[in-house]
Amino acid sequence: MEAGRARALATGWARALAVGACLWAAGCDPGSEPVSTVDPEDMGSDEDMGSGDLGPTPVELHGALHVEGTKLVDALGEPVQLKGVSSMWLNWEDDGYAESATALRWMRNNWHLSVIRASMGVEPGGAYLSDPDKARAQVETIVKNAIEAGVYVIVDWHDHHAHQHTEQAAAFFSELAKKHGGTPNLIYETFNEPQDVSWGGGVKAYHEAVVKAIRAEDPDNVVILGTPTWSQDVDVAAKDPVAGTNLMYTLHFYSCTHTGWLRQKGDAAVAAGAALFVTEWGATGADGALDGKVCLEDAAVWHDWMNLRGVGWAAWKLDDCGQDSTCLLAPGAPLDGGWTAKYLSGHGPFVRARMQETVEP
Repeated sequence: MEAGRARALATGWARALAVGACLWAAGCDPGSEPVSTVDPEDMGSDEDMGSGDLGPTPVELHGALHVEGTKLVDALGEPVQLKGVSSMWLNWEDDGYAESATALRWMRNNWHLSVIRASMGVEPGGAYLSDPDKARAQVETIVKNAIEAGVYVIVDWHDHHAHQHTEQAAAFFSELAKKHGGTPNLIYETFNEPQDVSWGGGVKAYHEAVVKAIRAEDPDNVVILGTPTWSQDVDVAAKDPVAGTNLMYTLHFYSCTHTGWLRQKGDAAVAAGAALFVTEWGATGADGALDGKVCLEDAAVWHDWMNLRGVGWAAWKLDDCGQDSTCLLAPGAPLDGGWTAKYLSGHGPFVRARMQETVEP
């Protein structure tokens, strides 16, 4: 067996044993952090399965998703942990990696991607507010590709001040829901990272307005709600949740910056009944990662935390750049996939390995 796959199998069994030991140990706290079972040195496999059809797609396997309690479950009621990548801000997406249908199918086959996040920039020049036709076209391409590839797609209103753009957001998501809400692929993310506004001071009211617009067209598909302080205050939101069904809350982390204190906020939210989805994370610092640093051991602890709780995720970001260690791809990586280790950058190899772990029990 190829070495990367063998390590993934070993860590899968180790994780299962760790969970079992926690559940059976006297006085064990299920929310406590066990010794990490994720190997931070596992960088995944270069095996290339191409971009053709290989069998049932993630959507064919799981169908329409919904929320039961604190879990995301599939059409049969079985828990599902989606794993994938986020685009770059689409208004700054110059190369088109996230819009390549071939690259998406290739990631599905080779990285075992099950979800892609389309991060539609809103405020900057050239983004949605100033060029809505271009932004809609980019999102439409990614949604169409996801439907054809049989993977899930999160459409993200990538805005730090969305509460100031409630009318525009409601109109955008209403149109999106009317067009694609009948497909099981679509997941809505209504507010990327709220800044300078509290939950009760505007974020909750914004979500209520946008969710109402979505539900008028799509009563069922999952909606993920951003939380204050760069989508960290999930515990605050969980104490005063938005009313409705199939709602989740966004938790973002960057492992060089965010450690156990943020996981404690996540556990408090789950204890209060909230379902979580990590729509953005990095094995890097939260300051843009221009120092090139990665913190893989800390990221491994985060992945244990997510795996034990069944929390799905999308890694930031599918782009090629040099110094920024959140970029998954190295400069000049080909557009349509085929990304062996030489084309990966920053935390890219670690992200690939975490997705590839899903092929093993």
